[in-house]
Amino acid sequence: MGPVILDSTLREGQLYRIFSREVNKQIAVQLAEINIPRIELTVDYPPRTTYEDVACIVDALSPYDVEVVMHGRAYQRDIEAMSKYDIEGCALYLAPTDIHREYKLGGISYEEAVQRMEESIELAKSFGFKYIRATVEDASRFYLEGPAGMEKLVKLIDLLGDVGASLVSIPDTAGMLSPTQARDFVSKVKQKCKTPIACHFHNDYGYASANTVEAAAEGADEVHVCILGIGDRNGIADLYEVVAGLEDLYNISTGVKREAISKLYEKFSRLTGIRLYFSHPLSKEARTVRAGVHQSMVVKMPKGYVPEKKLIYDFNGSLMFEVTPYLSHKIVEKLLSKYGIKDDEARKITELLASTASSKGRRLLPSEVREILVNAGIPITMEDVSSLFGAENAYILIRLKPQFPVSKIISELVAWDDVESIDEVYGDVDMVIKAKLLPGDNNVVSRLKKTFSGVVEDVKVLITD
Repeated sequence: MGPVILDSTLREGQLYRIFSREVNKQIAVQLAEINIPRIELTVDYPPRTTYEDVACIVDALSPYDVEVVMHGRAYQRDIEAMSKYDIEGCALYLAPTDIHREYKLGGISYEEAVQRMEESIELAKSFGFKYIRATVEDASRFYLEGPAGMEKLVKLIDLLGDVGASLVSIPDTAGMLSPTQARDFVSKVKQKCKTPIACHFHNDYGYASANTVEAAAEGADEVHVCILGIGDRNGIADLYEVVAGLEDLYNISTGVKREAISKLYEKFSRLTGIRLYFSHPLSKEARTVRAGVHQSMVVKMPKGYVPEKKLIYDFNGSLMFEVTPYLSHKIVEKLLSKYGIKDDEARKITELLASTASSKGRRLLPSEVREILVNAGIPITMEDVSSLFGAENAYILIRLKPQFPVSKIISELVAWDDVESIDEVYGDVDMVIKAKLLPGDNNVVSRLKKTFSGVVEDVKVLITD
């Protein structure tokens, strides 16, 4: 069994975007349903946040077999606030490095910082927490200082473990480590410390997920992730990248439902409006094959260009294609075989489609592909075109009747698979929905008008490339 996966979307992730109570609860439940074993929350800080803001998430998680960990400062006020919740664990942080003590902690000495951490652990023990994580914030800086810094860190880790910490977190707070350094850092700590360790890598150079996978492979006991890696600055490790990387490439079991992560990300995007960026492994771009030579092979053997486990778990065994100047005639043959189009005729049609894409300077939309084929005398359906080239992307602008709460519509739309994201906006419209405009009379626009006929005053649809 590999490391325990701790998801911090509802703690670290809240530093990127604040979600409503209802959205927080839904995210928590979705994480629990894919078997995330530990979920981290931030302790309340009245009047900025309230006990009720956090307690509703704890309550939503109560039916699930998940450890809830509350995160706060190594400070009496935070620990006492954590003790009011029915939770398994607490995480207490303090940065004992020179730069943090001087510029953040008022110039306290290293000894004072260590004493504060010891006292905080003792206080947490008195409240009966089963899990106590002591976070040595900015720990990677000790590693970068060389042998003397590492000696100081190693002693501190086991000191905190002896005091009563269940495990000690050694975060790369400033995102300064490369994957090679991350592996070496964790290896040195594991060799010299008896106390279990947690790893939390920031993404300043884009290495957070890679560093986390390397740390897990080297024996880290707990690793921290967020959905889409969201967090402070440009975030931390990505849940999918870490779990899929460990499961698929390292054969390290995490206990998380690997096959369910793709759906989790789709729901998260609909709930929050945070879209998958184009280079993310679960994006529609990752599923789309554009090079003609690649296309000609993929129609016969998809795993020649896409990892088999991604095909199975992430893409339901199928890939999408685009009509660009590089289109393969093998794709056209596959598309038109039921219409009796083969060989030379398929090549001619391929040249027509590819040259049209070239003249437009972009890929052809599915509707444009169908129009060209119909004009060429092929009575192809939009369903057939969409089966290979996907649905058209649309931005749907909705104006609602005055005073009607947008949240009521959002709660319905998050269950629609063809909806990609939902944003509440202010101005001439109330909502902007990004969706796949599937063929047929029951597409998203038709359902919107029908389902919310008494509420929606106006709908505008913009097709996008």
